[in-house]
Amino acid sequence: MSTSDKTVNLVYRPDDFLPGLADEILERKNPALAGAAERAGFGLRFIPVHELTPASDDRPRLWWHGEDLLSTRQCFQVDDFSWDPQTSHFLKAIYRTVQESDSLLLNRTMDGPEYLATDKLSIAQRAAALGIATPASIAVPYGRHARSVLPLVEERLGQGPYILKPREMGMGFAVQKIDTFGQLSSAIDMVAQAGIGYLVQRYVPHTADVRVYLMAGEIIAALHRTAAEGSYMTNVSQGGVSSVLPRWKEVEEQCFRVATSLQASCLSTDWLLTDSGPVLDEWSTGFGSFPDQEPRVGDAFFSWVRSKLN
Repeated sequence: MSTSDKTVNLVYRPDDFLPGLADEILERKNPALAGAAERAGFGLRFIPVHELTPASDDRPRLWWHGEDLLSTRQCFQVDDFSWDPQTSHFLKAIYRTVQESDSLLLNRTMDGPEYLATDKLSIAQRAAALGIATPASIAVPYGRHARSVLPLVEERLGQGPYILKPREMGMGFAVQKIDTFGQLSSAIDMVAQAGIGYLVQRYVPHTADVRVYLMAGEIIAALHRTAAEGSYMTNVSQGGVSSVLPRWKEVEEQCFRVATSLQASCLSTDWLLTDSGPVLDEWSTGFGSFPDQEPRVGDAFFSWVRSKLN
């Protein structure tokens, strides 16, 4: 491996967050990630999306402060969705520019179309095709047509409760539990103006959830999460309480089924724990949060990066 291979660039979208929040998140994650990167012989660089310009002449180029980052072979993790439609398109341009180069796109770890990594409707559809339990889901039409989905929701999902969430977003942002059909009608009016796609799901009662991180055919970490008192969300970023969960055989088996179907070498999967068994909530090729396990997860991640480069 040459010295040009030894930089991992994490491209993020600071404008989706309150001022300073993205930096706060990075400062919290950076010590563990930087330590793991250093142990593996990598440099680590965080780049806000607005500092990059993708281009093409005789080959793909990605300009950053006058430097073409693709002039040497490097590694990139690129967010590819945003609250803002124009930012989202720009992120996809960066994602695809890296993909067309000889650099390594770390969150392109599965076979099939790229939307299978981010689109919660497509994730639910693929899971259902595998015979894996997942919440019944209906996409909300755009703009003034959004309300047209209500009769179908009432027919297929009943009178509630529901979960209303963006089709492409992370960290539990903008996820709402809607208790009644009347409340859903008002919520649909609001998301119709959001400029991004939304999804209505049947709410699945559950006691907790578990996030499982798979890499190169092995389970690296498992995190059991329960909602904070008075909340319905288990995301640690939204106040959920985490604890390590011993491997649960049924969850483990279904994780491997998903990873095998996608031929994914690096995947984070989230499962709702119900009385009748695990229900797949979503999966992701990005970084998940694993408090108290991040050094081990980081070491496994950068070891995997090195193997991909070699």
